[in-house]
Amino acid sequence: MKKTLLAALLSTTAFSSFAYDVNTMTWDEIESKAKEEGSVTFSVWYLQPGWRKFVKSFEEETGIKVRIPEGTHDGNRNKLQAESRRDKGSMDVVALGPTALNTFKLENTLLSLNKLPEIQKLNQSAEGINSKGYGVTFWGNQTGLAYDPSRIKESDLPQTFEEMESYIKSNPMAFGVNDPNGGGAGQRFIESSIRHVSGDFDMTNKLDKKVVKSWAQTWDWFEANEEDMLITASNADSLTRINDGEITLAPAWEDHLAGLQKRGAITDRIKFYIPEFGMSGGGNFVTVAKNSQHQAASLVFINWLTSADTQTALNAEFGTAPQHPDADSSKALISQDMRNNSTEPFNSEYSAYLKKQFTRNVLMR
Repeated sequence: MKKTLLAALLSTTAFSSFAYDVNTMTWDEIESKAKEEGSVTFSVWYLQPGWRKFVKSFEEETGIKVRIPEGTHDGNRNKLQAESRRDKGSMDVVALGPTALNTFKLENTLLSLNKLPEIQKLNQSAEGINSKGYGVTFWGNQTGLAYDPSRIKESDLPQTFEEMESYIKSNPMAFGVNDPNGGGAGQRFIESSIRHVSGDFDMTNKLDKKVVKSWAQTWDWFEANEEDMLITASNADSLTRINDGEITLAPAWEDHLAGLQKRGAITDRIKFYIPEFGMSGGGNFVTVAKNSQHQAASLVFINWLTSADTQTALNAEFGTAPQHPDADSSKALISQDMRNNSTEPFNSEYSAYLKKQFTRNVLMR
């Protein structure tokens, strides 16, 4: 009898420590509960050492400890999905690439973020994926062209696609584009090429065979210009070649370039711009596991992470594109006005097809 009562008591205690609904609480109550919980786990698949340093200001401000475990994107996503069947999970805040949100039922896996005080100001869509209130972007990334200003004047930078083609022809081997299998920067340039050579179709819906058949014109364009451009191995390879003076201009990621410059890996002389013909941007979502045992702390952490002040700090520290409209982007590699040249990337289905077709029709031709 005593054992039964003890088991029931322990069960009730464990249940009561988790049995609260943040959706019925005020923000003040959520903040109070978050301090009571005292800790939160942030599963992010990149730059974990840098993140551990970055979140210290949050810990000092709130008294809530942040644990950042090692893990890959796919590993974190798979764990989130597997644990969603449990009443209680081990994950709290989870960073996800946009396409990951298409791999599971949002309402069964994630906690709604509608209680965030600034939810109306935050971006709930990225790369054609709408989170439906279950995620907001916290990390913005943008592709463009990196260049060496000692070898090309700003006024001479190609802005239209016709100017890009003319530059390639007039400056053989000064332009490099990386194999899309070795990094997304080259892929995003190829996407822009497809839009200008083959036609600007909607590449965010289901793959259309008629659309991809028209890409043959783009592969012909690359073949015609192949002798005048350098195909590099990766994003990093392109930047290294600009740094070493081998090439002048190449597709790059804004945050990747800024990070390498901050660490002194490449010269800070290299600059970045988004041409008027457009190159795509994107972002990563931050979400909360629906069965998190630290729901309140998770929401408080995301509110801090997506705030104007923190987005300003992320831009200065990591070179990300700020995701809060009131953030200060004065330390970014490009102006806010230039971001108007940003376009939507292809979805995952079109992207995968692009890589296969570029390999077959350009690299292996």
